[in-house]
Amino acid sequence: MKNLFLLLTILLGLNSCNSWLDVQPYDRVAEDVVFESVKGFENALNGIYIELNDNSLYGQYLSCEMIEIMAQRYNVNKSNMFNYDLMLLKYTEEGCKTRFSSIWEKAYSLIANVNLLLKNCEAHRDILTDEYYYLLKGECHALRAFLHFDIFRLFGPVYDLNVKTVSLPYYKEFSLDQRPSYKPEEFMNCVIEDLHYADSLLQNDPVLEEGTDMVHDNAFVSYRKYRLNKYAVQLLLARAELYRGNKEVALVAARNVIDAQTQWFPWVTREAVSSGRPDPDRVFYDEILWGLQNSKLSILHTSLFDGVNLSPEMMLSPLGGQIDQMFENNRDDYRYEAYFRNRQIIGGANYNIFEKFKITQDSTAGTIIPLLRVSEAFYIAAECEPNPSDGLAWLNQVLAHRGVQELQDVNYLASTLEEEYIREFWGEGQLFFYYKRLKYPSIHKADDPTYTAMKEMEMSDYQIPIPEEESKYN
Repeated sequence: MKNLFLLLTILLGLNSCNSWLDVQPYDRVAEDVVFESVKGFENALNGIYIELNDNSLYGQYLSCEMIEIMAQRYNVNKSNMFNYDLMLLKYTEEGCKTRFSSIWEKAYSLIANVNLLLKNCEAHRDILTDEYYYLLKGECHALRAFLHFDIFRLFGPVYDLNVKTVSLPYYKEFSLDQRPSYKPEEFMNCVIEDLHYADSLLQNDPVLEEGTDMVHDNAFVSYRKYRLNKYAVQLLLARAELYRGNKEVALVAARNVIDAQTQWFPWVTREAVSSGRPDPDRVFYDEILWGLQNSKLSILHTSLFDGVNLSPEMMLSPLGGQIDQMFENNRDDYRYEAYFRNRQIIGGANYNIFEKFKITQDSTAGTIIPLLRVSEAFYIAAECEPNPSDGLAWLNQVLAHRGVQELQDVNYLASTLEEEYIREFWGEGQLFFYYKRLKYPSIHKADDPTYTAMKEMEMSDYQIPIPEEESKYN
């Protein structure tokens, strides 16, 4: 992986991290300087969270743009060549390859930095209190699992225990020369192992007693919604176990999150999402277990989704007829109200403008990119319950808090779950991976306003090619 450790010049180099991480260029001395104090550890971990906002990761490609285009979310104009190729899943075109390479490089660079931090947690154990030591290590193991898991969901094959031809590197330690490569089952075992260890390290996470929005004099243990807290780890564990088909364990983890929903993750209200408010909660802030604080979110909206200032060639937006079908003409659905209330005629076509990340007066809800939300725990429980009637009950709890009529017939459980994944996770990068996990042979085409035409999917369409400069190692 020739690009991976070029990052040592940025040892958590993150000079883009404002004042959070002002360190020397990397060498052995600089490393000792960075980790000679508790503040240095704080800055290092904060810097990793900030870099997750990079456009190559969750600041754009893996949240609201590239991965959503691949899921056929937006009708892309032909003149927007790079995005149009993505919509057609032409992965070998140069523009697509460049994006995939940047994802690979950035994700593995942050994994290297996580492992460097973990190494120094042990080397400098004497300067860390137990509280800091366990929080730091817990979050680091969770971050390592999270990044590896999304690398696997993107570059790995459709998960099948019989598929053993693809190997991907899983880095368990900071190293300049080792390139540990794992088959799919082995790789996912590593993800699960890291998550379980993270969960055990976070057994005293303050989030358990104070929730995700607590404020302390010590900022490092405040606002746990912006860090991989214990509840987020449990939901990530449920997501990963379901991905590899272990429904029994996924259900247990999902229910651990559900048990905390009423106390710490209350459902959004219809009033809160109303487009008539100056500060509508379009992201359903209280329901988020973990998200990234991103002060440039309004710029993201303006550059990708703004129907007023963007040309139809550049704007990303679904066709209006598709939105009507997705939401079954139910404009009382909270998500329709929050995301798609405004329509525009652009170039003769009817578009619903995607406004989830539009600027709002609420400086909190208006600056977060959701990565894990409580509704997913209910969806996972609904899918994993051995008794479909129990699954129906979990699903109906979400529907009741989305302005959607509750489901009565268990025969429609699977199809309604599909509809919910389509409606719920707009701009959050989960739909493509949902299709991949369930091996969908076809998905709705983005350029059909009737929402009836289907795009045939080969299993290879779900597997992004490993960057050429890296593939020789795998």
